[in-house]
Amino acid sequence: MLRSFVIIISLFLSSASVLFAKDEYAIAKVKKGENIETFLKRYLLTPHKCNIDAFAKINSLKSKNKIISGKIYKLPLKIINYDGKSIRSSCGISEFDQAKSIERYNLNLLEKGVRTQHFKENRKIWHPYAEFGCSKPSTKEVTTEKVVKENTKEKEKEKDAPKSSVPDAPSKTSFKRTGIATINAPIMGPEYAEVNIEDYSLKGQVFYVIAGHGGPDPGAVCSANGHDLCEDEYAYDVALRLARDLMQHGATVHLIVQDQNDGIRDDAFLDCDRDEKDLGEYTIPCSQKQRLRDRAAHVNRLYNKYKKKGVKIQKSIEIHVDSRSVSQRQDAFFYYNDADPKSKELATDIQNVFEAKYDEHQKDRGYKGYVESRNIYMVKHLKPTTVFVELANIRNKSDQQRLLINSNRQALANWLFEGLRKAQ
Repeated sequence: MLRSFVIIISLFLSSASVLFAKDEYAIAKVKKGENIETFLKRYLLTPHKCNIDAFAKINSLKSKNKIISGKIYKLPLKIINYDGKSIRSSCGISEFDQAKSIERYNLNLLEKGVRTQHFKENRKIWHPYAEFGCSKPSTKEVTTEKVVKENTKEKEKEKDAPKSSVPDAPSKTSFKRTGIATINAPIMGPEYAEVNIEDYSLKGQVFYVIAGHGGPDPGAVCSANGHDLCEDEYAYDVALRLARDLMQHGATVHLIVQDQNDGIRDDAFLDCDRDEKDLGEYTIPCSQKQRLRDRAAHVNRLYNKYKKKGVKIQKSIEIHVDSRSVSQRQDAFFYYNDADPKSKELATDIQNVFEAKYDEHQKDRGYKGYVESRNIYMVKHLKPTTVFVELANIRNKSDQQRLLINSNRQALANWLFEGLRKAQ
């Protein structure tokens, strides 16, 4: 807290500093090229609408679309005095799960190097209050209906767009005219539907993001703290976050598996359901063989369409969660198509990103993920350059934290994105 002095804390993934403001908000300096979303992500704050709205409110911003490089802003992160008893009594909350989430957030900050002391040592709790300030959206609010655009030409283009695609980024002309571009993607859910375009580095590239299983097949299932953990739900959440990252850089993205009721969710325990559909409209077959054939056909049909249009870079990623012995920890690993040298290159590039991130933030633990060829149907039969990823062992309690903590799911998506962008 800034009173007679300033406390400077080293930042995760940044050379900037976090300070304590007089009104008990953490404050920090914006880096060049950042928008509100990327600024929040550096502090492990999820970029959902509630955090963005809170950020705009506490900083009295006239527009949520622009922040100034080099300027110091308040974060939607309150510094609360720890009373020595509990997080609930300190923060004035009653819900145990919410208190545990705040504790996990602070421990994550400590692990990443954002915090230098445990809250019980310096008696300061960092409370991401806006994370819990949103009412739960009705599932009816989430829809995959096409977005009505103001520009007539955009409307016409949208009519012809495949139903599996999320909205394309606005043109560079629009970006220059408005200063920043935003698009609306309802499939992401009401808290993440507004997507800010950061740049157009992936413009003209097509990505197919496939969440494994879905519909009648939940994939691997286990229990934790009285809740069922279904592989397809966690794979889908990471898939949505990855698709959103790709959109922010101008890519054309096709979500092959879609759930109209489930956008990006920040809960630890994601409800299991069976209402996912391929391309948002095709019922997923019970037969695994037919399911895989259908999905490969959907991807390859779109691939051929874009190839005829002259698109040269098309990539596909299928996301799964593994199931192994309860005692076995498993870092993310990757399969590639041995018949496609670019597939191996893609898998290796993503693995290198993961290894670098572990070296940076978890030096003591190390990274043991691997890359290998595998004769899996979706790896072998997709025409785009393809990689298949297993994120964690869903049955291992340590690995489960990689899935249950929403900021960890976002980190997985971010690292996958970096690897996909790296490979050309």
